[in-house]
Amino acid sequence: MDYGWCGLAGLFAILLLAGAIFGFIVIFDLWSWRDWRILYASEVLVLIVFLLLALVLAKVLATVVHLVATCWKIHQYRALIQTAVHEQEEREDGGRAGRPVRKVLICHASVGSGHSRAAQALASSLHRLDPSVEVKLVDLMEPPYADRTLIYFYKDWYLRLVGGETVCGNLGGHFVGFLFDRANNVHDSFTGGNALQRRLTQSFLLNFLQLVCEMKPDILVHTHFLAPELVASLRRRHGFKVPQVTVVTDMDVHAWWYQQPTDHYFVPRESAKFQLVADGVPERDVTVSGIPIMPQFQDTLASIKHLSKREARQRFVERMDAPLHDAFLPDCNRPVIVQMSTGRTVLGIFNSLIRLETPITLVVVCGRQADARAQLEKFEVPERHRVALLGFTSCIHELLAVADVVISKPGGLITSEALACSLMMVVVDPYPGQEERNASMLLEEGAGIWIWDYRDIPYRMDRILAAHPTSRFSLAWYRQNAARIAKPDATFTVARYVLSNAPRQRMMEEDNRMESDPEHSNTPPTHTQQTSTSMWTALPLVSSRSAFEDCIGGRLERRETAPRRLSMEDFSQMKMLDANAVPHMGDSDDSSDPESSDSVP
Repeated sequence: MDYGWCGLAGLFAILLLAGAIFGFIVIFDLWSWRDWRILYASEVLVLIVFLLLALVLAKVLATVVHLVATCWKIHQYRALIQTAVHEQEEREDGGRAGRPVRKVLICHASVGSGHSRAAQALASSLHRLDPSVEVKLVDLMEPPYADRTLIYFYKDWYLRLVGGETVCGNLGGHFVGFLFDRANNVHDSFTGGNALQRRLTQSFLLNFLQLVCEMKPDILVHTHFLAPELVASLRRRHGFKVPQVTVVTDMDVHAWWYQQPTDHYFVPRESAKFQLVADGVPERDVTVSGIPIMPQFQDTLASIKHLSKREARQRFVERMDAPLHDAFLPDCNRPVIVQMSTGRTVLGIFNSLIRLETPITLVVVCGRQADARAQLEKFEVPERHRVALLGFTSCIHELLAVADVVISKPGGLITSEALACSLMMVVVDPYPGQEERNASMLLEEGAGIWIWDYRDIPYRMDRILAAHPTSRFSLAWYRQNAARIAKPDATFTVARYVLSNAPRQRMMEEDNRMESDPEHSNTPPTHTQQTSTSMWTALPLVSSRSAFEDCIGGRLERRETAPRRLSMEDFSQMKMLDANAVPHMGDSDDSSDPESSDSVP
C-alpha cells in the first residue's frame, strides 16, 4: 500500500485540509467574501497552522494505516506459511519428492539492468531446454511484490547516489563504496542480517513471500542477493522446503551473496569461488560457470564463426533493426568501436572518439535517450570516420558479434557479453563497489583498459589500434585475452543444473542434517569446509559436514577487515605510469605471477 503524498496520505490530506478550512470558517464566522477581506494577520496565521497540522496529521494517519495493514498481512503470511508447509509434507508423503522440475521461479531486482538481463537469459535458456516448464520472472523492485518505500530507498535512492544526482554530488557514490566495503564480512550483523533487519525486509516483501507459498515452485533461482535471504529464513525457521540456486552476477563475490541454506552457487571465475569457499560454502556447492548472457549471443557467434569479416558484416547489416549499410560495408578493414550509453558521459566520450587519427566505424547505442542522440547529431564528424547513432535496439548481440571494442561502464552483464564476443573493453566511470572490482578484473586479465580522463582516449586508443597484431597491447592481444577468460555457455550450464534433480537432493541432505543436529542449524561457519568436488551431473555425495558446521583445523579464513579501496591518490599514481594492464601469463585463469610479466613500455 502506497502511503506517499500521491497515495493514501494524499487522500487524507485532501480530507483534512477541507476539514481544517471548514472548521476555520465556522470558528471565525467567515461565510462571505467581505468577512475574508477583513481578516487580521493573526487569524491568517491560525489558518496556516491549521493547514500545516492537517498535512502532518495526514501523513501520520497514512503511516498508521500502513503499519496496521502490514501487521495484518504478516498475520496472514504466517498462516499461509503453515498451510504451505503442511501441503508440502503431504506431497512428500505421497512419494512425489523426486518429481521432475515443472515450475521455476526466477527472482531478480532491477537495481541496474544486469540482474534483470541475467534472469531473462536464464528464462530463455530454460524454455529452450524444456518448453513445458513453467518459468516465472519476479522483479523484487517493482510493485506489487515490493512496497514503494523499499523501492525508493533500496533502488531509486541508491541509483541517484551512485549517479551523483543528489545534493551530495559525487560524494554519494563514495559513500556507497564505503558501505559496500564495510559490509563485506559474513559475520558482521550489518551484512548477515539480524532479526530486526530480517523482519523489516520481510514486511516490505510480503507479496513476494505470498507468491512463493502460493505458486509452490520446484526451485528458485536468484540473480540478486535480496531474495535468497528471505527464502533461507523460510527454510531455517519454518521448515519450508524449496531448493534455491544463486547466480552471482558480479565478477567479485560480496558477502551479501552469502545466504544459507543455498543449495548451489554459480560464480563467474575461480577467485569468486575461492571467496565463497573461504566464507564456509562447501566447495562442491560452487560451480565456476560465468555470468549468464542471452542465448542469442551463442547463436550469433556460432553462425559467423566460419565467415569472413565482410560476410559477417553483411549478415549483420541484414539482421540489424536499423539501417547501417553505409557505415559497415564500404570499408571492412576499419575497427568497429561500440559506445554504450552511460548517461551523462555520452557526449564527452563521443567528442574524444571522433578525434582519433585511426579511421574507425563508431556505433553509439543511445538507448532511449532521444535527447542525447539529438545532441550527437550536431557534432561535425571527420571524413575519415564512419558513425552510426542507434536508439533502442534488440539486436545488441548481433552488433557486439562483429565489433572489436566496446566502451562502457563495467557492469557484470555487459562485461560478460563483451568477453563472450572477444572484445576489448574500455572502462569508463565505474560505480564504486562492484563495478570497480569488475574493472580491476579486466585490467588484471589484460582484456581492457581503464580511462579516467576522456581526453586520454585518442592518445591511448590510437596506440592500441596502430600496434602490430602480434605485439603486446595491440587490439588483437586484448581480444585474445578476452577470449581466454570468456565463458559464453554459462546460461545453459546453469539451466541444465536447474532442471536436474541435484538441487532437491542437496536440499534434502542439508535438511536431514539440520534435523539431526538442530543445535548448529542456525550457526554461520567460521572456517572453510574442505569437501571433495562433485559435479552436479551426478547425484551429490552425502557429506558428513555442512556449511553450518565449523571445520576442525580449517585451512582458510575470511578476511576480518574490509579490503582497502583504491583512493584518488592511487588513481593518480596509476595514471602517471600510463600503463595498460599486463596480465599474468600462467596457466590458471586466476593465478598471478608478477615476476613473469613484462614491464610497461
